[in-house]
Amino acid sequence: MGESAAMTGMPKNQDEWERSARALLDDGQNFLAHDVCRDGLRFFPNSFKLAIFGAIALSQTGAVDEARRLLAPVLDVILIDEGPFRRLQASLKAAIVTLDEIHSEDALSAMADLAEAIEMVRGKKLEADADAETYNALARVFREAWLASGARNDLEHCRQLFLRAFAVGGNPRDGIDAAVMSVMLGDLPQAKALAGRVNDFLSAHEVDPTLPADERYRMLATLGQAQLLLGDGDAALDTFHWARALEGVHYGRVVSALKQIELLKQGGIDVPDELATIIKPPTVVVFTGHALDRPGEGPHFPPALEAVVRAEIASQLDELDAQIGYSTAACGSDLLFIEAMLERGAEVNVVMPFAIDDFIAADVRYGGPRWEMRFRNALKLAASVTYATEERFLGHDMLYRFANQCLHGLATLRSGFLRTSPYLLAVWDMMPGSLVGGAGDFIDQWEDISRLRIIDLDGLLTQNPELCPDGPAMPNLDFGGSEENDEEGQGRVIRSMLFCDIAGYSKLKEEHIPDFLEFLQRLKDGLTASGIEPKSINTWGDAIFVVMDKATPMAEYALTMQEVVARLGVEMKDRLTNPLTLRISLHAGPVFEAIDPIRNNKNFYGSHINRAARLEPVTVIGHVYATQQFVAVLTAEQSAMRTEAVNNAEEFADKYISEYVGVLSLAKDFGKQTVYHLRRRTSEENTMPAAMETVVHAMLEAADNSGITETPATSVGSVLETVARMMERSETEQPKRKGRKTKKSTTTDMDDLVQDGALHWPGT
Repeated sequence: MGESAAMTGMPKNQDEWERSARALLDDGQNFLAHDVCRDGLRFFPNSFKLAIFGAIALSQTGAVDEARRLLAPVLDVILIDEGPFRRLQASLKAAIVTLDEIHSEDALSAMADLAEAIEMVRGKKLEADADAETYNALARVFREAWLASGARNDLEHCRQLFLRAFAVGGNPRDGIDAAVMSVMLGDLPQAKALAGRVNDFLSAHEVDPTLPADERYRMLATLGQAQLLLGDGDAALDTFHWARALEGVHYGRVVSALKQIELLKQGGIDVPDELATIIKPPTVVVFTGHALDRPGEGPHFPPALEAVVRAEIASQLDELDAQIGYSTAACGSDLLFIEAMLERGAEVNVVMPFAIDDFIAADVRYGGPRWEMRFRNALKLAASVTYATEERFLGHDMLYRFANQCLHGLATLRSGFLRTSPYLLAVWDMMPGSLVGGAGDFIDQWEDISRLRIIDLDGLLTQNPELCPDGPAMPNLDFGGSEENDEEGQGRVIRSMLFCDIAGYSKLKEEHIPDFLEFLQRLKDGLTASGIEPKSINTWGDAIFVVMDKATPMAEYALTMQEVVARLGVEMKDRLTNPLTLRISLHAGPVFEAIDPIRNNKNFYGSHINRAARLEPVTVIGHVYATQQFVAVLTAEQSAMRTEAVNNAEEFADKYISEYVGVLSLAKDFGKQTVYHLRRRTSEENTMPAAMETVVHAMLEAADNSGITETPATSVGSVLETVARMMERSETEQPKRKGRKTKKSTTTDMDDLVQDGALHWPGT
């Protein structure tokens, strides 16, 4: 679970909430920006900006579905005019509610009212009314939706909204965004026309030197993109050279420009190769290193070597141009890395391996009061502090290894958003037999040696003999047992856990129990066919508890379980009239593995079992929710598998997508947890609802989950899209005969409505 160092004081009013969210968004802190928006909306539920900023934050982390849900209230207001159109929307919603009662008088009345509402808007135009910032924000969400789905209608919506923003506000950035989207649509004439307008405007106005560096960079990047679109590559290179020379530019601006240029390349625009050396994504660095020698130990890292190690770390960070860092915070090289990053003005993210008081006692306090003060200062200035586990240390060294996995996964996730890969910087004495979770252990787990940088402590001691009269310590050649034996010898192990609840079980009647048992047997057969064997599995009633060593097979097991249940719902629909669906929660963390004294079989104990169990009740039916710890471990494992495949000249396809949900309150007051929605990656991800049945399904799902706390609201976007289709038809069809509607004619009219072709955004 993470906490933001940027949000130590709660904003006082709506403007402060909005400015705080916007600042985090501009800094590329999408996770924190989303949480600020969601918290702010509790106090100011009518804030369009908080809803829009939150949607942008979600869409940029890949959670496009959640972004659309968050935007639904905004779309409902700014894209539906008062009067006939609002009545049409209300009539449509009322008709949807009565679809299951098509023969009732209420249903017929609702259909008749809907037909009358359609007649009232026939021939009228639906005009949207918003400011440029709102159009821009909506366009950005649709751009991320298109990047995720590849759906042309998302791309068309995106361009139209950027065009509206440009028309309303005249901002050159909106013009170039519309031009880039035109390139992706194959509309080069419009792209060049827009680029020409942007180029003429910016070329005629000098960049104000008093503007913040970020604003000047954005204007220059916009001009450079226009020059690329107009075929003037040399001028674009000069412009981007000028932009790179600006000091104090946040990496978020660079990533934004990089994304645009990648799109231009994909659209067939000639981009000079030299541009790749000018515009680079920020460098993400994961750090591991020796702690300061304890009294009576070493010498590995004697206190006298502090200044030398500090200088080496600073030199490596300069060489890498490090801008984002991930590290733990033990006294010694960890804190030296954090301080060096802060001195650079870089972003620092700290991962704590266990409870803070235990960490201070075990890894900080022995260095003296000065190091403890530096530790507390580092946590105060860090952009985020995340706990691999908040439980006690209890002398179990494998918690350090688990923290390393979390560091690796979190940095890889962040790098993926920024279109780069992380480096590992290690301060190591090059000795075998490293401690569990130590620098050598982390290096052994790091898959890409081309992105590994090592500062040789032994070499530094040799080069500075006056700092260590006794010479370097002798290597420990006792390698001990296997990783698994090391863990089990402590009684506490790192495991992945699954809790599953079968929704609909409580509605089964006594005569359905034999069919339910057959359902479970067929579920087991489907899971067995996947070839994945859990380390432990247990059931009670409709609950299932599974434990595995790794996160990757657990993710596959959970998603396979969902798919098998979906198939059984069709195959057994005549016998189980109430469809059965699953809530699945996934977590990873330290647990105690022991023989159950009562049942005499292997079982698992500890607070992380409870944390996994408490996430399941707040999981949306039909979804797989995973904690941040599970997603971090899964990402680290997938990264290692990808590198191994590349080294073996094999193809590797990412199977899973982790969409950020937010910080949820767990059941039974078990605290809060950072949560992701885990799903399979599909080849074509078009998430825009395309039929009336999708709306009904969303409403039913919302009703089934009415007791869930802090879950996203159900989308009404599909209702708005259906209204847009009505508008399009109303302008092209001839008016129908007026008169009393029969059930048959009303149904046919409704079928025509929902089966119409592509969706169109209101007012396009």
